[in-house]
Amino acid sequence: MKINSVFGVLSLVIPVLTDRRSIMKNSKVESWISTENFTTMVRKSFLYSKCCNIFLSESIHDVEILFHQFIDIYPHEYLLHKIVYDCQGYFLLGPTDEEIEKAMRFVPSLISTTEILIIIDGKLKNTSTIFDVSLYGNSNANIIAKSGIWTLSENYLEPRFFLKVNSYDELMSEFEMVNLRGRELQACTFYQPPFSYLKKTTKKIIEGVEEEVFLADNDDETDGIEVKMFLAIAEKLNFTWTIRKLQGNYRYGRRVNNTHWAGGVIQLVREKKVDIAFGSIWLTQNHNEFVNMTAPWIQMLVHFLVPRPQPITSFWALTRPFSVDCWILVIVMLFVKSIYMYTRAKIDPKFPKRFRSFFCTITELIGRLVGTWMPRNTANARFELHLWQTTGFLLVTAYCSSLAARLTSSEYEEKIDTVRQFLEANLSWGHTGQEPYWPDYFDMDDPYTSQLPSRHIPVHPEHEAYIYSLISKGKFAIFGKMVDSIFFPEDEVFYEYIQDYRLMREKVGNYYSSFAVQPWLLRPVDTVTLWLKESGIARFYLKEVLHRRASSNLRGVLKEYNGIDGNAIVLGLTPLGAGFIALIAGLLLSVMVFLYEIKQAANSRPIREVFRDIQSKREKYRSSSCKKKTSRGN
Repeated sequence: MKINSVFGVLSLVIPVLTDRRSIMKNSKVESWISTENFTTMVRKSFLYSKCCNIFLSESIHDVEILFHQFIDIYPHEYLLHKIVYDCQGYFLLGPTDEEIEKAMRFVPSLISTTEILIIIDGKLKNTSTIFDVSLYGNSNANIIAKSGIWTLSENYLEPRFFLKVNSYDELMSEFEMVNLRGRELQACTFYQPPFSYLKKTTKKIIEGVEEEVFLADNDDETDGIEVKMFLAIAEKLNFTWTIRKLQGNYRYGRRVNNTHWAGGVIQLVREKKVDIAFGSIWLTQNHNEFVNMTAPWIQMLVHFLVPRPQPITSFWALTRPFSVDCWILVIVMLFVKSIYMYTRAKIDPKFPKRFRSFFCTITELIGRLVGTWMPRNTANARFELHLWQTTGFLLVTAYCSSLAARLTSSEYEEKIDTVRQFLEANLSWGHTGQEPYWPDYFDMDDPYTSQLPSRHIPVHPEHEAYIYSLISKGKFAIFGKMVDSIFFPEDEVFYEYIQDYRLMREKVGNYYSSFAVQPWLLRPVDTVTLWLKESGIARFYLKEVLHRRASSNLRGVLKEYNGIDGNAIVLGLTPLGAGFIALIAGLLLSVMVFLYEIKQAANSRPIREVFRDIQSKREKYRSSSCKKKTSRGN
């Protein structure tokens, strides 16, 4: 990379400085800092960084001995006049404070993990601008000069100051016990079960502006997993707090471009209106680019609640006892048997003559198959007909047994357990607030989950009636997350409907929850959070809150059942529809056959005359029958 313009002359004076082995050591001149003290200074100044960015003054010969001493002692890699942000250590070496002040312009001091060691090969006055703490932002710094040793106070205290110490052992070291000494921090959260149950608010003047803050005056209010973790962090770091209520429609806010963030807790932290924010804040790349996110303490899975399978009735329910293949086999067998009987009757003169009509043959075989046709004349066809009737008995018995079981027990829709089935069922989903940033929610490269944004409906008051109609029709899914083994909807408005929902098996995403903090709070909060996790306290908070707060409805979405309510099932018309249609079709067909026979018998006469003849013959038959009975009585 290019050498910074401030030190550009260096490349002309010593072109080989970047190679540690090529630098000529001057052994005749001794450093004014002993090797032991230099080692202590380097160790205490670079606690966490594993590489170092080095800035030297233009007058290299004035500080050459100190530079040689540093590269001999420093145990890691270093870069000369280059800025690599992965290297959090910065070593600034020069004869005067003016040159060091110029070099500080290139140091990212706002990053709380930046570690700075400054050595001035000369004396410093107490009025030197190098002691201006605004130069160092949130970084940690030590200054070494011939006139003294200074260390910058902790970045979590205000105001910061340089403390002059007597020895290198007193330089600011790792803060084992961070103590904010009762400093009041501004926090922000929102109602988000099971992480925060804060609701009651009051007005408070903060820095001349009236803000709405949570009362947090009882145990019911100061409840929630992350609320309890926040209180533990406050106790451990010894700070007081005021928790603001989040205003606006955004929870986390939204990225506008590379430099601007709009709304939500992220904007409040970025603008330094609050020091810490919590409430199941997703640890995403967008969030981490704009604010400092602590190490995550839990991973959660994103799921949908989908409507439970509803009972279904089919118009063709009477055909379901047998499969399609079985019905095809029965029909083929019927036609083959009919053709056999018809052909046999044509060939064999002793075979019953009624089988010479194909229509009569197939009608009789159907009747015998279902056990409703029992003609006595079975001469020369007894074996065929009895075998056919036995087969029909077995088929009818199996059919009726299966039909009775099916008609008296409900059949249900197929369960929705994958995103593909979710889309095929044409379900919609939604939540309150602004439309989210979809790549944070779903895998947009997946062919199925990438379609979920198109099914999103904003949950606004003007859409409530439409959404409730979708819920009643079973066409709306509820979005939420799995916390341990309990599902929590993203929005409280859906809590009353979840008893009719079940958990879709396939997750649609996952995320980690963490705190958003100011840079100077990052390391202390990370330390306490890690302690809460490793000690099991965070797990205890989670289990304890879920045990008290998770309702039976929230737990019930994991149970698999299909709407069994114990009531008797009323047999409706729909499953018998095919039977009634067959009956109506049979009646119409019989009427048509009857009219056709009447027409054939009438020849050219009107049908009314045929009916009159039939009626007159019926009366004659009745009168003759009466006379016979009378004569027998006499």
